[in-house]
Amino acid sequence: MTSGIPVKKEPALIKVKTDALGALEPRIPVPLYDRARLKCGIAHMSIGGFHRSHQAVYLDDLMAEDPGDWMICGIGLLPQDSGNIKAMQDQDGLYSVLERSAREDKVRIIGTIKELHHAPSSPQAVLKRLCDPDIKILSLTITEKGYCYDKNQELDESHPAIQHDLKNPNSPQTGIGYAVYALQQRRKQNLPPFTVMSCDNLPGNGHVTHRILTSFARLADRDLAAWIDDHVRFPNAMVDRITPVTTDAVRQTLRENFGIDDQWPVVCEDFRQWVLEDDFSQGRPHLERVGVQIVKDVEPYEKMKVRLLNGSHSALSYLSYLAGYRDVDAAMADPLISGFVRRYMDNDITPTLPPVPGIDLNGYKDTLITRFSNPAIRDQVLRLAEDGSQKIKNAIVPCLEYQLETEGSIRFAALALAGWFRFLTGTDEKSQPIPVKDPIAATLQARARVEPRNPMHLLGIQEIFGPRLSASERLRREVTAALESLYFKGTEATLELWK
Repeated sequence: MTSGIPVKKEPALIKVKTDALGALEPRIPVPLYDRARLKCGIAHMSIGGFHRSHQAVYLDDLMAEDPGDWMICGIGLLPQDSGNIKAMQDQDGLYSVLERSAREDKVRIIGTIKELHHAPSSPQAVLKRLCDPDIKILSLTITEKGYCYDKNQELDESHPAIQHDLKNPNSPQTGIGYAVYALQQRRKQNLPPFTVMSCDNLPGNGHVTHRILTSFARLADRDLAAWIDDHVRFPNAMVDRITPVTTDAVRQTLRENFGIDDQWPVVCEDFRQWVLEDDFSQGRPHLERVGVQIVKDVEPYEKMKVRLLNGSHSALSYLSYLAGYRDVDAAMADPLISGFVRRYMDNDITPTLPPVPGIDLNGYKDTLITRFSNPAIRDQVLRLAEDGSQKIKNAIVPCLEYQLETEGSIRFAALALAGWFRFLTGTDEKSQPIPVKDPIAATLQARARVEPRNPMHLLGIQEIFGPRLSASERLRREVTAALESLYFKGTEATLELWK
Protein backbone atom coordinates (compact mmCIF):
# COMPACT_ATOMS: atom_id res chain seq x y z
CA MET A 1 0.00 0.00 0.00
CA THR A 2 1.29 3.47 -0.82
CA SER A 3 0.87 6.48 1.42
CA GLY A 4 -0.44 8.65 -1.38
CA ILE A 5 2.29 11.23 -0.70
CA PRO A 6 4.03 12.13 -3.96
CA VAL A 7 7.73 11.36 -3.96
CA LYS A 8 9.99 13.98 -5.48
CA LYS A 9 11.83 12.41 -8.37
CA GLU A 10 15.48 13.36 -8.48
CA PRO A 11 16.69 14.30 -11.97
CA ALA A 12 19.08 11.92 -13.67
CA LEU A 13 22.61 13.27 -13.48
CA ILE A 14 24.16 14.14 -16.83
CA LYS A 15 27.91 14.57 -17.07
CA VAL A 16 29.02 17.58 -19.08
CA LYS A 17 30.37 15.99 -22.29
CA THR A 18 29.86 16.61 -25.97
CA ASP A 19 27.87 13.43 -26.55
CA ALA A 20 25.64 14.09 -23.51
CA LEU A 21 24.44 17.61 -24.33
CA GLY A 22 21.26 16.32 -25.94
CA ALA A 23 20.27 14.62 -22.69
CA LEU A 24 20.21 17.85 -20.69
CA GLU A 25 16.90 19.48 -19.83
CA PRO A 26 15.55 21.64 -22.68
CA ARG A 27 15.66 24.76 -20.47
CA ILE A 28 19.48 24.59 -20.40
CA PRO A 29 21.06 26.32 -23.43
CA VAL A 30 23.92 24.39 -25.01
CA PRO A 31 26.33 25.32 -27.85
CA LEU A 32 24.78 24.52 -31.21
CA TYR A 33 27.70 25.71 -33.36
CA ASP A 34 30.12 23.17 -34.82
CA ARG A 35 32.91 23.13 -32.24
CA ALA A 36 34.88 20.48 -34.11
CA ARG A 37 35.05 22.52 -37.33
CA LEU A 38 35.98 25.90 -35.84
CA LYS A 39 39.63 26.78 -35.18
CA CYS A 40 41.21 28.39 -32.15
CA GLY A 41 42.03 32.03 -32.89
CA ILE A 42 42.61 32.99 -29.25
CA ALA A 43 45.03 31.55 -26.72
CA HIS A 44 44.19 32.44 -23.15
CA MET A 45 46.38 32.51 -20.03
CA SER A 46 45.44 31.56 -17.39
CA ILE A 47 42.18 29.64 -17.34
CA GLY A 48 40.17 30.48 -14.22
CA GLY A 49 36.71 31.42 -13.02
CA PHE A 50 36.60 34.99 -14.25
CA HIS A 51 37.72 34.25 -17.79
CA ARG A 52 35.16 31.46 -18.02
CA SER A 53 32.33 33.66 -16.71
CA HIS A 54 33.24 36.65 -18.88
CA GLN A 55 35.30 36.51 -22.10
CA ALA A 56 34.41 32.90 -22.91
CA VAL A 57 30.70 33.65 -22.38
CA TYR A 58 30.74 36.67 -24.69
CA LEU A 59 32.43 34.53 -27.34
CA ASP A 60 29.85 31.79 -26.82
CA ASP A 61 27.13 34.35 -27.51
CA LEU A 62 28.97 35.43 -30.65
CA MET A 63 29.50 31.87 -31.91
CA ALA A 64 25.79 31.19 -31.56
CA GLU A 65 25.06 34.17 -33.81
CA ASP A 66 28.09 34.25 -36.11
CA PRO A 67 30.39 31.19 -35.87
CA GLY A 68 34.00 31.94 -36.71
CA ASP A 69 37.53 30.77 -36.01
CA TRP A 70 37.72 32.45 -32.62
CA MET A 71 37.62 29.43 -30.36
CA ILE A 72 39.85 29.49 -27.28
CA CYS A 73 42.97 27.49 -26.51
CA GLY A 74 43.07 27.60 -22.71
CA ILE A 75 46.40 27.49 -20.86
CA GLY A 76 46.95 26.93 -17.14
CA LEU A 77 50.17 28.56 -15.95
CA LEU A 78 50.46 27.35 -12.36
CA PRO A 79 51.38 23.86 -11.10
CA GLN A 80 48.14 23.78 -9.08
CA ASP A 81 46.10 24.35 -12.26
CA SER A 82 46.64 20.76 -13.37
CA GLY A 83 43.54 19.35 -11.65
CA ASN A 84 41.19 21.91 -13.17
CA ILE A 85 42.78 21.56 -16.60
CA LYS A 86 42.30 17.79 -16.41
CA ALA A 87 38.68 18.27 -15.34
CA MET A 88 38.03 20.51 -18.35
CA GLN A 89 39.78 18.09 -20.70
CA ASP A 90 37.60 15.26 -19.39
CA GLN A 91 34.56 17.41 -20.27
CA ASP A 92 35.77 18.23 -23.82
CA GLY A 93 36.37 21.83 -22.71
CA LEU A 94 32.68 22.25 -21.86
CA TYR A 95 31.47 23.65 -18.56
CA SER A 96 28.36 25.13 -17.00
CA VAL A 97 27.82 28.72 -15.89
CA LEU A 98 25.43 29.20 -12.98
CA GLU A 99 24.20 32.77 -13.26
CA ARG A 100 22.54 33.92 -10.06
CA SER A 101 20.25 36.87 -9.41
CA ALA A 102 17.96 37.68 -6.49
CA ARG A 103 15.07 36.33 -8.63
CA GLU A 104 16.37 33.08 -10.07
CA ASP A 105 19.22 30.80 -11.06
CA LYS A 106 19.97 30.23 -14.73
CA VAL A 107 22.38 27.71 -16.22
CA ARG A 108 23.98 27.43 -19.63
CA ILE A 109 26.74 25.28 -21.13
CA ILE A 110 29.68 27.17 -22.66
CA GLY A 111 31.52 25.66 -25.62
CA THR A 112 34.13 28.20 -26.73
CA ILE A 113 37.12 26.56 -25.00
CA LYS A 114 38.24 23.93 -27.51
CA GLU A 115 41.73 23.02 -26.27
CA LEU A 116 43.45 23.00 -22.89
CA HIS A 117 47.12 22.82 -21.94
CA HIS A 118 48.91 22.74 -18.60
CA ALA A 119 52.02 24.83 -19.18
CA PRO A 120 54.22 23.47 -16.34
CA SER A 121 53.64 19.93 -17.65
CA SER A 122 54.20 20.71 -21.33
CA PRO A 123 55.93 24.07 -21.88
CA GLN A 124 57.13 23.12 -25.36
CA ALA A 125 53.61 22.27 -26.50
CA VAL A 126 52.37 25.64 -25.22
CA LEU A 127 55.13 27.58 -26.96
CA LYS A 128 54.47 25.67 -30.19
CA ARG A 129 50.75 26.46 -29.96
CA LEU A 130 51.45 30.15 -29.39
CA CYS A 131 53.55 30.15 -32.57
CA ASP A 132 50.69 28.75 -34.66
CA PRO A 133 49.62 31.45 -37.15
CA ASP A 134 45.97 30.56 -36.43
CA ILE A 135 46.41 32.20 -33.00
CA LYS A 136 45.76 35.88 -33.59
CA ILE A 137 45.13 37.00 -30.00
CA LEU A 138 46.80 36.09 -26.72
CA SER A 139 44.48 37.15 -23.91
CA LEU A 140 45.47 37.30 -20.26
CA THR A 141 43.88 36.94 -16.85
CA ILE A 142 47.05 36.31 -14.87
CA THR A 143 46.18 38.67 -11.95
CA GLU A 144 48.31 41.64 -10.96
CA LYS A 145 50.93 39.32 -9.49
CA GLY A 146 51.39 37.62 -12.86
CA TYR A 147 52.87 40.76 -14.43
CA CYS A 148 55.85 40.60 -12.04
CA TYR A 149 56.10 44.36 -11.71
CA ASP A 150 57.59 46.47 -8.94
CA LYS A 151 56.11 49.33 -6.91
CA ASN A 152 56.29 51.59 -9.99
CA GLN A 153 54.64 49.02 -12.26
CA GLU A 154 57.93 48.45 -14.05
CA LEU A 155 59.27 44.96 -14.66
CA ASP A 156 60.86 43.57 -11.51
CA GLU A 157 64.06 42.23 -13.05
CA SER A 158 65.04 40.57 -9.78
CA HIS A 159 61.80 38.57 -9.52
CA PRO A 160 62.75 34.87 -9.25
CA ALA A 161 60.28 33.82 -11.95
CA ILE A 162 61.60 36.51 -14.32
CA GLN A 163 65.17 35.43 -13.65
CA HIS A 164 64.15 31.83 -14.34
CA ASP A 165 62.50 32.74 -17.63
CA LEU A 166 65.50 34.72 -18.86
CA LYS A 167 67.71 31.71 -18.23
CA ASN A 168 65.23 29.08 -19.50
CA PRO A 169 63.49 30.39 -22.63
CA ASN A 170 62.20 26.94 -23.57
CA SER A 171 60.38 26.40 -20.29
CA PRO A 172 59.08 29.72 -18.93
CA GLN A 173 57.12 30.04 -15.70
CA THR A 174 55.35 33.33 -16.38
CA GLY A 175 52.84 34.51 -18.93
CA ILE A 176 55.33 37.27 -19.75
CA GLY A 177 58.04 34.73 -20.62
CA TYR A 178 55.70 32.65 -22.76
CA ALA A 179 54.43 35.70 -24.65
CA VAL A 180 57.89 37.12 -25.38
CA TYR A 181 59.50 33.85 -26.46
CA ALA A 182 56.53 32.98 -28.67
CA LEU A 183 56.76 36.42 -30.29
CA GLN A 184 60.49 35.85 -30.74
CA GLN A 185 59.82 32.64 -32.64
CA ARG A 186 57.14 34.29 -34.76
CA ARG A 187 59.58 37.02 -35.72
CA LYS A 188 62.24 34.46 -36.67
CA GLN A 189 59.71 32.57 -38.78
CA ASN A 190 58.48 35.79 -40.41
CA LEU A 191 54.98 35.25 -38.97
CA PRO A 192 52.74 38.15 -37.96
CA PRO A 193 52.52 38.74 -34.20
CA PHE A 194 49.46 38.06 -32.12
CA THR A 195 47.70 40.89 -30.29
CA VAL A 196 48.22 40.76 -26.50
CA MET A 197 44.89 41.53 -24.84
CA SER A 198 44.94 41.91 -21.07
CA CYS A 199 41.62 41.25 -19.35
CA ASP A 200 43.04 41.77 -15.88
CA ASN A 201 41.57 44.21 -13.44
CA LEU A 202 44.27 46.87 -13.34
CA PRO A 203 44.28 50.43 -14.67
CA GLY A 204 45.76 50.83 -18.14
CA ASN A 205 46.14 47.07 -18.48
CA GLY A 206 47.17 47.33 -22.13
CA HIS A 207 49.78 49.97 -21.38
CA VAL A 208 51.12 47.95 -18.43
CA THR A 209 51.35 44.78 -20.52
CA HIS A 210 53.15 46.63 -23.32
CA ARG A 211 55.66 48.09 -20.89
CA ILE A 212 56.35 44.81 -19.08
CA LEU A 213 56.71 42.71 -22.25
CA THR A 214 59.05 45.14 -23.99
CA SER A 215 61.14 45.47 -20.81
CA PHE A 216 61.49 41.70 -20.59
CA ALA A 217 62.26 41.44 -24.31
CA ARG A 218 64.95 44.10 -23.96
CA LEU A 219 66.75 41.89 -21.46
CA ALA A 220 66.53 38.89 -23.80
CA ASP A 221 66.95 40.46 -27.24
CA ARG A 222 67.04 44.23 -27.85
CA ASP A 223 66.07 43.86 -31.51
CA LEU A 224 63.06 41.80 -30.47
CA ALA A 225 62.00 44.54 -28.05
CA ALA A 226 62.05 47.09 -30.87
CA TRP A 227 60.03 44.73 -33.09
CA ILE A 228 57.42 44.23 -30.36
CA ASP A 229 57.23 47.99 -29.87
CA ASP A 230 56.59 48.49 -33.59
CA HIS A 231 54.32 45.56 -34.42
CA VAL A 232 52.47 44.15 -31.40
CA ARG A 233 49.18 45.72 -30.33
CA PHE A 234 48.10 45.91 -26.67
CA PRO A 235 44.46 47.08 -26.42
CA ASN A 236 43.26 48.42 -23.09
CA ALA A 237 40.15 46.86 -21.61
CA MET A 238 37.75 47.27 -18.72
CA VAL A 239 36.13 44.05 -17.55
CA ASP A 240 33.48 43.44 -14.92
CA ARG A 241 31.59 40.49 -13.55
CA ILE A 242 31.46 39.34 -9.94
CA THR A 243 32.62 35.72 -9.99
CA PRO A 244 33.00 34.07 -6.58
CA VAL A 245 35.06 30.94 -6.05
CA THR A 246 33.31 27.75 -7.12
CA THR A 247 32.36 25.67 -4.07
CA ASP A 248 30.94 22.21 -3.49
CA ALA A 249 27.63 23.93 -2.73
CA VAL A 250 27.60 25.26 -6.31
CA ARG A 251 28.22 21.78 -7.69
CA GLN A 252 25.43 20.45 -5.46
CA THR A 253 23.00 23.10 -6.72
CA LEU A 254 23.74 22.07 -10.30
CA ARG A 255 23.16 18.41 -9.44
CA GLU A 256 19.97 18.88 -7.47
CA ASN A 257 18.26 21.63 -9.47
CA PHE A 258 19.50 21.03 -13.01
CA GLY A 259 20.68 17.42 -13.15
CA ILE A 260 24.20 18.51 -14.17
CA ASP A 261 27.35 16.75 -13.02
CA ASP A 262 30.15 19.28 -13.64
CA GLN A 263 33.64 18.94 -12.17
CA TRP A 264 34.52 22.62 -12.57
CA PRO A 265 31.52 24.90 -13.11
CA VAL A 266 31.45 28.68 -12.74
CA VAL A 267 29.11 30.75 -10.57
CA CYS A 268 28.58 34.45 -11.25
CA GLU A 269 26.17 37.34 -11.04
CA ASP A 270 23.71 38.21 -13.83
CA PHE A 271 25.61 41.41 -14.76
CA ARG A 272 28.60 41.65 -17.08
CA GLN A 273 30.45 44.42 -18.88
CA TRP A 274 33.40 44.61 -21.24
CA VAL A 275 34.75 47.85 -22.70
CA LEU A 276 37.51 47.20 -25.23
CA GLU A 277 39.84 49.43 -27.19
CA ASP A 278 39.73 48.75 -30.94
CA ASP A 279 43.46 48.13 -31.42
CA PHE A 280 44.21 44.72 -32.99
CA SER A 281 46.91 43.72 -35.47
CA GLN A 282 45.24 40.68 -37.05
CA GLY A 283 41.56 41.40 -36.72
CA ARG A 284 39.24 40.46 -33.86
CA PRO A 285 35.89 38.81 -33.21
CA HIS A 286 32.84 41.06 -33.82
CA LEU A 287 32.21 41.35 -30.09
CA GLU A 288 30.18 44.52 -30.48
CA ARG A 289 27.39 42.26 -31.80
CA VAL A 290 27.01 40.69 -28.35
CA GLY A 291 27.19 43.76 -26.13
CA VAL A 292 30.90 44.52 -25.83
CA GLN A 293 31.55 48.28 -25.99
CA ILE A 294 34.26 48.83 -28.61
CA VAL A 295 35.74 52.28 -28.03
CA LYS A 296 38.72 54.46 -28.92
CA ASP A 297 39.52 55.30 -25.30
CA VAL A 298 38.84 52.95 -22.38
CA GLU A 299 40.22 55.24 -19.67
CA PRO A 300 36.97 57.00 -18.59
CA TYR A 301 35.14 53.66 -18.26
CA GLU A 302 38.09 52.15 -16.46
CA LYS A 303 38.30 54.96 -13.92
CA MET A 304 34.56 54.70 -13.32
CA LYS A 305 34.72 50.98 -12.69
CA VAL A 306 37.96 50.81 -10.71
CA ARG A 307 37.08 53.73 -8.46
CA LEU A 308 33.38 53.07 -7.95
CA LEU A 309 33.25 49.26 -7.97
CA ASN A 310 36.70 48.15 -6.82
CA GLY A 311 37.16 51.09 -4.48
CA SER A 312 33.75 50.49 -2.90
CA HIS A 313 34.51 46.78 -2.54
CA SER A 314 37.62 47.64 -0.53
CA ALA A 315 35.88 50.39 1.42
CA LEU A 316 33.04 48.14 2.55
CA SER A 317 35.07 44.99 3.14
CA TYR A 318 37.12 46.03 6.17
CA LEU A 319 34.32 47.85 7.96
CA SER A 320 31.92 44.99 7.21
CA TYR A 321 34.32 42.42 8.63
CA LEU A 322 34.90 44.51 11.76
CA ALA A 323 31.11 44.83 12.12
CA GLY A 324 30.83 41.03 12.15
CA TYR A 325 29.70 40.35 8.58
CA ARG A 326 31.22 37.58 6.48
CA ASP A 327 28.90 37.64 3.42
CA VAL A 328 28.79 40.77 1.28
CA ASP A 329 25.03 40.66 0.72
CA ALA A 330 24.40 40.41 4.46
CA ALA A 331 26.64 43.43 5.04
CA MET A 332 24.82 45.42 2.35
CA ALA A 333 21.48 44.57 3.96
CA ASP A 334 22.66 46.69 6.91
CA PRO A 335 21.60 50.31 6.17
CA LEU A 336 24.71 51.56 7.96
CA ILE A 337 26.98 49.69 5.51
CA SER A 338 25.00 50.34 2.33
CA GLY A 339 24.50 53.98 3.30
CA PHE A 340 28.22 54.40 3.89
CA VAL A 341 29.01 52.85 0.49
CA ARG A 342 26.63 55.18 -1.32
CA ARG A 343 27.95 58.28 0.47
CA TYR A 344 31.50 57.18 -0.29
CA MET A 345 30.59 56.88 -3.99
CA ASP A 346 28.70 60.18 -4.16
CA ASN A 347 30.95 62.43 -2.10
CA ASP A 348 34.49 61.10 -2.42
CA ILE A 349 34.56 59.28 -5.77
CA THR A 350 32.12 60.78 -8.28
CA PRO A 351 33.83 64.22 -8.29
CA THR A 352 37.08 62.54 -9.40
CA LEU A 353 35.60 60.96 -12.52
CA PRO A 354 35.85 62.34 -16.05
CA PRO A 355 32.73 62.31 -18.27
CA VAL A 356 31.95 58.74 -19.29
CA PRO A 357 30.31 58.58 -22.75
CA GLY A 358 26.90 56.89 -22.72
CA ILE A 359 26.87 56.22 -18.97
CA ASP A 360 24.38 57.56 -16.41
CA LEU A 361 26.59 57.64 -13.31
CA ASN A 362 23.69 57.68 -10.86
CA GLY A 363 22.17 54.68 -12.60
CA TYR A 364 25.55 52.94 -12.59
CA LYS A 365 25.89 53.51 -8.84
CA ASP A 366 22.36 52.23 -8.27
CA THR A 367 23.29 49.10 -10.20
CA LEU A 368 26.41 48.61 -8.08
CA ILE A 369 24.41 48.76 -4.85
CA THR A 370 22.00 46.17 -6.27
CA ARG A 371 24.87 43.93 -7.39
CA PHE A 372 26.66 44.11 -4.06
CA SER A 373 23.37 43.24 -2.33
CA ASN A 374 22.64 40.16 -4.47
CA PRO A 375 21.87 37.41 -1.91
CA ALA A 376 22.28 34.62 -4.46
CA ILE A 377 25.98 35.29 -5.06
CA ARG A 378 27.08 34.95 -1.42
CA ASP A 379 30.33 36.73 -2.14
CA GLN A 380 32.75 36.67 0.77
CA VAL A 381 33.86 39.80 2.61
CA LEU A 382 37.32 38.29 3.05
CA ARG A 383 37.68 37.83 -0.72
CA LEU A 384 37.15 41.56 -1.18
CA ALA A 385 39.59 42.29 1.65
CA GLU A 386 42.48 40.39 0.04
CA ASP A 387 45.50 42.21 -1.40
CA GLY A 388 44.48 45.58 0.01
CA SER A 389 47.89 47.14 -0.61
CA GLN A 390 47.41 46.70 -4.36
CA LYS A 391 43.68 47.40 -4.58
CA ILE A 392 43.76 50.55 -2.44
CA LYS A 393 46.71 51.95 -4.38
CA ASN A 394 44.79 51.57 -7.65
CA ALA A 395 41.24 52.37 -6.58
CA ILE A 396 41.31 54.73 -3.59
CA VAL A 397 44.64 56.58 -3.62
CA PRO A 398 44.02 58.43 -6.95
CA CYS A 399 40.69 59.70 -5.61
CA LEU A 400 42.30 60.94 -2.40
CA GLU A 401 44.97 62.74 -4.41
CA TYR A 402 42.33 64.46 -6.55
CA GLN A 403 40.10 65.41 -3.63
CA LEU A 404 42.99 66.80 -1.58
CA GLU A 405 44.14 68.81 -4.58
CA THR A 406 40.65 70.25 -5.14
CA GLU A 407 39.73 70.48 -1.43
CA GLY A 408 36.91 67.99 -1.91
CA SER A 409 35.51 65.47 0.56
CA ILE A 410 37.76 62.67 1.85
CA ARG A 411 35.60 61.89 4.88
CA PHE A 412 34.41 58.47 3.75
CA ALA A 413 37.67 57.42 2.11
CA ALA A 414 39.42 58.27 5.38
CA LEU A 415 37.03 55.99 7.25
CA ALA A 416 37.68 53.24 4.68
CA LEU A 417 41.42 53.56 5.31
CA ALA A 418 40.87 53.54 9.06
CA GLY A 419 38.87 50.34 8.67
CA TRP A 420 41.75 48.79 6.74
CA PHE A 421 44.32 49.89 9.32
CA ARG A 422 42.16 48.50 12.14
CA PHE A 423 41.70 45.24 10.19
CA LEU A 424 45.46 44.91 9.69
CA THR A 425 46.10 44.58 13.40
CA GLY A 426 44.84 41.02 12.92
CA THR A 427 42.37 41.07 15.82
CA ASP A 428 38.73 42.11 15.68
CA GLU A 429 36.59 43.92 18.25
CA LYS A 430 35.92 40.63 20.04
CA SER A 431 39.63 39.75 20.20
CA GLN A 432 39.19 37.09 17.53
CA PRO A 433 41.97 36.62 14.94
CA ILE A 434 41.55 38.19 11.50
CA PRO A 435 43.14 36.37 8.54
CA VAL A 436 45.09 38.97 6.56
CA LYS A 437 46.04 38.04 3.01
CA ASP A 438 48.30 40.48 1.19
CA PRO A 439 51.61 40.30 -0.71
CA ILE A 440 53.18 42.49 1.99
CA ALA A 441 51.06 41.30 4.92
CA ALA A 442 54.00 40.99 7.33
CA THR A 443 55.08 44.60 6.76
CA LEU A 444 51.54 45.95 6.97
CA GLN A 445 50.70 44.09 10.16
CA ALA A 446 53.94 45.01 11.86
CA ARG A 447 53.29 48.70 11.17
CA ALA A 448 49.63 48.48 12.15
CA ARG A 449 50.52 47.07 15.56
CA VAL A 450 53.19 49.62 16.54
CA GLU A 451 50.73 52.35 17.55
CA PRO A 452 47.31 51.17 16.37
CA ARG A 453 45.69 54.59 16.76
CA ASN A 454 48.44 56.41 14.86
CA PRO A 455 47.88 56.07 11.09
CA MET A 456 51.27 57.48 10.10
CA HIS A 457 53.05 54.15 10.35
CA LEU A 458 50.90 52.95 7.44
CA LEU A 459 50.28 56.25 5.64
CA GLY A 460 54.05 56.59 5.53
CA ILE A 461 54.37 53.64 3.11
CA GLN A 462 55.08 55.65 -0.02
CA GLU A 463 54.91 52.57 -2.25
CA ILE A 464 51.15 52.63 -1.54
CA PHE A 465 50.31 56.24 -0.75
CA GLY A 466 53.03 58.21 -2.52
CA PRO A 467 54.79 61.30 -1.17
CA ARG A 468 51.80 63.66 -1.32
CA LEU A 469 49.40 61.53 0.70
CA SER A 470 52.10 60.42 3.12
CA ALA A 471 52.81 64.09 3.87
CA SER A 472 49.18 65.29 3.94
CA GLU A 473 48.26 66.77 7.32
CA ARG A 474 44.57 66.82 6.41
CA LEU A 475 44.55 63.11 5.53
CA ARG A 476 46.39 62.31 8.75
CA ARG A 477 43.80 64.23 10.80
CA GLU A 478 40.79 62.62 9.15
CA VAL A 479 42.12 59.07 9.32
CA THR A 480 43.18 59.59 12.95
CA ALA A 481 39.67 60.77 13.87
CA ALA A 482 38.14 57.75 12.17
CA LEU A 483 40.60 55.34 13.84
CA GLU A 484 39.94 56.79 17.29
CA SER A 485 36.22 56.39 16.75
CA LEU A 486 36.63 52.76 15.62
CA TYR A 487 38.72 51.94 18.70
CA PHE A 488 36.75 53.89 21.32
CA LYS A 489 33.19 53.65 19.97
CA GLY A 490 33.28 50.56 17.73
CA THR A 491 32.41 50.05 14.08
CA GLU A 492 28.63 50.29 14.36
CA ALA A 493 28.66 53.55 16.33
CA THR A 494 31.29 54.99 13.98
CA LEU A 495 29.16 54.22 10.94
CA GLU A 496 26.28 56.03 12.68
CA LEU A 497 28.50 59.06 13.20
CA TRP A 498 29.65 59.04 9.56
CA LYS A 499 26.12 59.33 8.14
